[in-house]
Amino acid sequence: MKILISKLNIVFPIITIATLLQFCAPTASTKVSSSVYEEDLSIYRPEYKVNEESVIEEFVIPNESTSVEKDVSPTNDIRSELDTVLYRIKKSRENTQHIEGFSIQLYSGNSRDKANQIKVRTYEVLEDQRPRVSYEQPNYKVRVGEYYSRLEANSDFVTLQKHFSRAVLVPVKIKIEN
Repeated sequence: MKILISKLNIVFPIITIATLLQFCAPTASTKVSSSVYEEDLSIYRPEYKVNEESVIEEFVIPNESTSVEKDVSPTNDIRSELDTVLYRIKKSRENTQHIEGFSIQLYSGNSRDKANQIKVRTYEVLEDQRPRVSYEQPNYKVRVGEYYSRLEANSDFVTLQKHFSRAVLVPVKIKIEN
């Protein structure tokens, strides 16, 4: 009997809370209005007076007999300031010999033979690119291409990744030739 009373003490509050929550739930209105909304807003619209003569003059197409000579000079001319800014940018980049870019690295290890094998396989995969083998002590590195952005390198990178699982896009400095 005590077990039954203790179970009722647990179940009764749960049922009470569930019932209260059911009545607190929002209800959607099913009533549909059949009236049409109408409002006259013309009293709030501004009225503009148009001079008909000026409108006609704007749309006259000049021909050879009609000469239209009006002196039109710019009021906010910034050409001289723009030229100055462009000149300063050019001067600041005059001594630049390298630009930041990307290359695809296919191999980095201490085996010269393996580096040369990967170089030969790269010619088979990408015929238009020249792979380079470089030696930076103690590793040989095989790199392909010089790209100015990751987006530019992406198509070759995806192609090479299918054949070389360790292909990596690495940042490099690209030499600018004058």
